[in-house]
Amino acid sequence: MKNYENIRELVLKKKIAAFDVDGTITFTDSFMLFLRFTTSKWGFIAKLTALLPFFILYIFKIYSRDDVKNRILNAFLQGKNTKEYKEYCVEFSKIYAKILRSDALKAIESHKAMGHELAMVSASLEDYLIPFANSLGIKNVIATKLEIKDDVLTGKMLGPNCRAQEKLNRIYQYFGDAEIIAAYGDSRGDKEMIDAAKEKHYRTLIDEPKNKGEIVRELYWNGGLKN
Repeated sequence: MKNYENIRELVLKKKIAAFDVDGTITFTDSFMLFLRFTTSKWGFIAKLTALLPFFILYIFKIYSRDDVKNRILNAFLQGKNTKEYKEYCVEFSKIYAKILRSDALKAIESHKAMGHELAMVSASLEDYLIPFANSLGIKNVIATKLEIKDDVLTGKMLGPNCRAQEKLNRIYQYFGDAEIIAAYGDSRGDKEMIDAAKEKHYRTLIDEPKNKGEIVRELYWNGGLKN
C-alpha cells in the first residue's frame, strides 16, 4: 500500500519545465535593454557612467550583486508612476520577438506537448516578463519584483534578486512539492535550478542570427520600438 501511495504521489506531482530567460530563451540580455527603453540614448549613457563607481565596488566585492542592482534600479526607475511603468513593460515585451532563440521556442513547444507546466524563472523584472510569457502561452513567471509605495516605484527590489539559490527557492514556493522535470539556463545564476532538475540543459539552446551584433546595436541605439 505504501509503495502504491508513493507511485501515486509521484504521478500527481506537477512536472515543471523551468526556463531562464536572458541568454537562454533570448540571445542577449533584456534587463539592460529595458532600462535603455525607458530613457533616451544619452540619458542611458549618462546614468551608466554615473553608476561606474558601484560597478567597481562590486568587482572588488565591497558591494553585493543585489546592492548594485538596487543602485541601477534607483537610477533608472525611482519615482516612476506604476501606470507609466506598466505601459513601458507591455510595450517593451514586444521587443522579445527580435531577440528570441528559435530552438528555445521549439523546446517550449515540446514541453507543452508533453503536458509539462512551463515557467520562466529569471533575474529580469517580472512586470515585463509576464506579457512576454503570455505571448508564448506560458502562464507562470518567477522573477525579480519591484517595490512600490503609493503607486510609485521606490527604485528597489522587493525581496532578493531572483538568481542562484533564490531561483530554486522561488520555484518550490510557487509550485509547492513539484518535480523539476527539466531546467534550461546559461550562467552561474542557473546552477541550483539546473542541478535540481531531472533533465539538465546548460547552454543547450544556441540558435541565434548571424547578424546578432547588428540587431543588438540597433536596439540599444534606437531604444527598441521607439527612438
